[in-house]
Amino acid sequence: MGSRYYTFIWTMALCLHSATRAGVAVVVLDRPNPIGCAVQGPILDTAYATFLGMLPVPLRHGMTLGELARFANARLAIGADLVVVPVRGWRRCEWFDRTGLPWVRPSPNLPDLESVAWYPGTVLFEATNLSVGRGTDAAFRQVGAPWLDAPRVVRAMARRYHVAMDAVRFMPQAPGDGKFGGVTVAGVRFRRMDRADGDPVRDALRLLATIGSLHPGALAVDSLALARRLGRPFAGAVTFPREVARFVAARRDYLLY
Repeated sequence: MGSRYYTFIWTMALCLHSATRAGVAVVVLDRPNPIGCAVQGPILDTAYATFLGMLPVPLRHGMTLGELARFANARLAIGADLVVVPVRGWRRCEWFDRTGLPWVRPSPNLPDLESVAWYPGTVLFEATNLSVGRGTDAAFRQVGAPWLDAPRVVRAMARRYHVAMDAVRFMPQAPGDGKFGGVTVAGVRFRRMDRADGDPVRDALRLLATIGSLHPGALAVDSLALARRLGRPFAGAVTFPREVARFVAARRDYLLY
């Protein structure tokens, strides 16, 4: 998935721990990172480590599953007998739709690559009383609630941050998060990701700050749940270039491609 939140990564890390205790070797069959090689967002403060993130890596880490296994094995001092079988014919920055491989949903609410591209940012809204579009055909590309003034949010995002969005209406059907099932809500939807310069984490933080400023009485945020996803307490629409640079240097010895 290319995102720190995705729990299959941490299942793998726990398997490394268990295999080490049992004296069993681990073989990881690697696969492409579907959203390329960009590294974005804050590094996890391990004080907020949960099953949504156990390693000090950014929200969008730009690594493969096998590379993360190597990183975890070393940085967590697991000491597993680990072998990673690399992907053949794949280049590090190649997005999934350039591989020629068939798309298989990694989750029922990630129907396509565009949803996966925005997921590292929009999943932060799961810690709020906004829907992230679960139970729709554009999950994690849009957020909404009955009280949202969508046109006003769209205008503010364009004016403050030059981020173009669309005002939409959607009705979640049997959403897994239980938000607004069968209710038509006002929403805002991100447009197609700019693969060269787009940053879903930055734009999601901007959107959260904007909605908070326009709807201070309506927006509810679970601050601990948000911190566990973000990797630290929320501090507004900020970016993290120095942290990203440190991480890129720290991961160098664990890359395979």
